[in-house]
Amino acid sequence: METNIIKNNLNTIMDDYYIFDKNIWITGASSGIGYEIVKALSNYNTNLILSARNVDTLTSTATAITGKAKMYAFPMDVSNTQSVNDTFEFISHEIGFPDILINNAGYYHANAFLEITEEEFDKLIGTNLKGVFNTTRCVLPAMMEAGGGAVINICSIAALKEFKYATIYSAAKAGMLAMMNTLREEVRSHNIKIINIIPGATATPIWSPKILDRHKHSMCSAADVANTIIAALKLCNTDTAMIEEIVVTPQIQMGNF
Repeated sequence: METNIIKNNLNTIMDDYYIFDKNIWITGASSGIGYEIVKALSNYNTNLILSARNVDTLTSTATAITGKAKMYAFPMDVSNTQSVNDTFEFISHEIGFPDILINNAGYYHANAFLEITEEEFDKLIGTNLKGVFNTTRCVLPAMMEAGGGAVINICSIAALKEFKYATIYSAAKAGMLAMMNTLREEVRSHNIKIINIIPGATATPIWSPKILDRHKHSMCSAADVANTIIAALKLCNTDTAMIEEIVVTPQIQMGNF
């Protein structure tokens, strides 16, 4: 019996090896999928570095979620290059270089193509595409020097399928997907994992209350996506294989919005 317990504990440690005692930087960490990612990772002995634009909700998340992980909160706007660079420098000096980056920050707004303003265009591209460029460019040099690391990107099924009134959002997410797929080929030799998580419709505050009331039962939960990320990280515990992409879609077909 004692031998079996020891063996089970060793198996658990090996499964969690890629997460244990790592510095994990999560963007868009204050709500929705980001909140659930923090909640899921809080069960592990690791350092969670939380970033989001809203200081109040970010602080609330960092204090509300308790567990084995150490929590650090750094307000940041991913679309602002200077904000990202300054935050990364502060993280590096105060905690250490991130071993794992989870690019979760995102912005969605549905609108007809001819009604999209230049400001709205810039916000959609800035958050969903430029933001991933900004954070990933910060972490890669240290990961390359360390001989490994992981970048997980929360993309969207809108990068693969057409959805009415989501032209620029889809373009940004498709750009993210293309950028990170290409980057993967640049960093393979450095043992850096680039993993794209592609969720279908997920019940988060990104949707209006009216749509959530009507369709929540036929959406993925944010916890579903977070648990997929945990599984992906555990599968990183090998030097011989890489998980490149995971698509997560609702079990029940949704009706029209």
